[in-house]
Parts: sequence; structure tokens; C-alpha cells
Amino acid sequence: MKAFFQGLNLARVIILVSIVGSLVLGWLCWQRQQELVELRDDVNVKMTPTVTALRQAALRHKQLSQSVKGEGLVGQQALVSYIRTVGGKDRIEIGELNMTLSESSPSPNIVDKKETIKPDNPQASFKRMTLVNFFHTLETDSRRVKLTRVKIEVADMKGLKPHEVPQDNWHFDAEVTSRQRKE
Repeated sequence: MKAFFQGLNLARVIILVSIVGSLVLGWLCWQRQQELVELRDDVNVKMTPTVTALRQAALRHKQLSQSVKGEGLVGQQALVSYIRTVGGKDRIEIGELNMTLSESSPSPNIVDKKETIKPDNPQASFKRMTLVNFFHTLETDSRRVKLTRVKIEVADMKGLKPHEVPQDNWHFDAEVTSRQRKE
């Protein structure tokens, strides 16, 4: 050993330090490689199914959110509020409405909610275009609300002869139906 250290010069020291450093670095790299292999296995085994399930849930949520947002009738409730909102929109402005609710069950898990709609004032009359806009908007703004009955009568028949055209003022009585799941 003494002979080895006696002939030691700078070049040999650098070679010895490089060999020892290479062994230490090789061992550290091997450890990191083993950790990387384990992490990749965990990602492939555990994370891929989780991410796939999360993506599917997010897509379903987006579809349902867009469906509800575009409908104006939120969830299984607020039918009366929806009708009143439509009645207050521009170019409709029906005013106060008198509504009565009736329910029927065509099958065990389904309920048909039927709202009979009349103006609050029985003498109130409306233009045909106003009524058409109201009925059209009720159906087009929600996929679940359907107009099932409409009765329209001339508002003022006093002094009107059979051959004369009446003024464009009408009374109405309508019924809308919303089919919903039973809660």
C-alpha cells in the first residue's frame, strides 16, 4: 500500500476520485431509476382508470348543465315561476296570471303536472300576436313543457254583426303539461 501512495501523483488522484465518484453516481442513478419505474407503474395501474372516469363524469356534467341552462326550467320544480317569467318577457307581457295545478300519473314513476292558465282579470283581452308569442315561448324555451289545450274567444262581440270582422282582442284559457319523474 505504501508503494501505491509513494508513487501517487495528481493524475492518479484524479483517476481514483473519478472511479469512486462514478460508482457513487451510478448507485444514485440506479436508485432514481427504480423510483421512476415504480411511479410509472402506479400511474398506469391507478391513475389511468381514475382520469378516464373523471373525464367521463365531466363530459356528462357539461351535457346536463347545458341542457338545464338552455331550458329555463330548472330541475323538477318551478313550473309556475317559469310560466310567470315567460309571461313577463318582451313582446309578451301578459300580466298577472291565475294558475291552477292538477297532477296525474300515467305510469308509476312519472307525474304529469298540468297548469291551467287564465288571466287574473277575466275581462283582460290580448292581441293575437301577444298570445301566439306567449304560447310559442312556453314550448320553445323548455323541452318539458307542452301546450296541451288552448281556448281563444273574441273579447268583445257586443253590437257585432255576423259578417263583420271583430277587433283583434281575445280572451284565452290554456293548459300546459310538464312530465316529470316522481321524486
